[in-house]
Amino acid sequence: MTQTYSEEELRKTSMPLELPILSDDDPGRPQGWLSAQRVLVYFVLGVIVVWLLSGFYQVGVGDVAVVERLGQYITAGQGHTRIFEPGLNYHLPWPIDKVYIIPLRHEHLLEVTDFDTSPASYLAIKKLWLREGRSLRVFDAIFDPYVITGDKNVLHVRIALQYRIDNPVNYLTSVYQAPGAPPGAGRINLIRALAAHVLIRKIASSTVDQALYSGKAKLERRLYSGTRPNSGMQVPMNQLGLGIQLKKVLLEYVHWPAAVDSAFNQVLIARQKAATEVQNALQLANHDTTLAQGQAQAIINKAESHANRMVQKATGQMQEFSAIYAQYRKNPRVISLKLLSDALGHVMRSVARVFIVQPNQRLVLTLPAPHRRIIVPTSPLGTAGSR
Repeated sequence: MTQTYSEEELRKTSMPLELPILSDDDPGRPQGWLSAQRVLVYFVLGVIVVWLLSGFYQVGVGDVAVVERLGQYITAGQGHTRIFEPGLNYHLPWPIDKVYIIPLRHEHLLEVTDFDTSPASYLAIKKLWLREGRSLRVFDAIFDPYVITGDKNVLHVRIALQYRIDNPVNYLTSVYQAPGAPPGAGRINLIRALAAHVLIRKIASSTVDQALYSGKAKLERRLYSGTRPNSGMQVPMNQLGLGIQLKKVLLEYVHWPAAVDSAFNQVLIARQKAATEVQNALQLANHDTTLAQGQAQAIINKAESHANRMVQKATGQMQEFSAIYAQYRKNPRVISLKLLSDALGHVMRSVARVFIVQPNQRLVLTLPAPHRRIIVPTSPLGTAGSR
């Protein structure tokens, strides 16, 4: 069943075609957190909170921090810069404060290549230089630097420095940091310049052989010695108060220029030949020395054996004489006659004939050699008789 309505009834029940316009003073406008004003306020508050929270920073173990506030380092009294220890710390957020974290335990490595520039790094500049007709000698002096030894030879040298930061305040304040430059660029350039200055002086007092071979370790100790912390390159760094302490200086590369490769190779060949000849001479000397020592020891042994025999013989004679002397003290005449008899018997063994001559007589008696007779004198001065 269809229900019909009159036009007047439809007019009374129809919705209005225009919506009401709400003004700011209208109590019917939207309220709460969706309003644009409150969203802006919340946003600003959030930014402030985040900005304040950004002031927290963590200092790691082995590190310290120094805070710069409006261009001045924060002091701890008596003008001393305050050092913030490891842990959680707070500073006024940027741009009021700026924090510098300085590692004290970390060992930094810096290579000094001022005297060992790779030719490939300036090849394009060299071509342009020659194209303009400029002097190659001047170019080599600028782009191929070297050090001069005490005997007027040239060498390319590259060294490496190992150091730690021992004074964070001096480390930050000793060198000016140019605006826009990489962090620490000025400090690194100064350390490199000081190291190059000391290297030039030490190389200038060494020969080329010492720098290349025999004195390389000694040269390293002259550049810096761990047993003498304030020596070598450390001296100018202490004078400038850089706040760093060297740990080691290494000669990474020492070589002659490429232009004299052939000459140095000939020197190396001659040096190797000389070393071989020296080694052969040492071996021959060792052989001759061993042989001479053996011969000398044989002569010494022979002499010692002869000396022992002579000592033993003398000892026997001494003991025999002591025994005879003891008998002599008991009966001197008998022992004297016995000794005289023994002596005459020993002499007469080698006699061929015996001639007897009496004073004031021309007659000479001749007797055969008494090899088996014992001659006993009748008195100490008496005549000889035979029996």
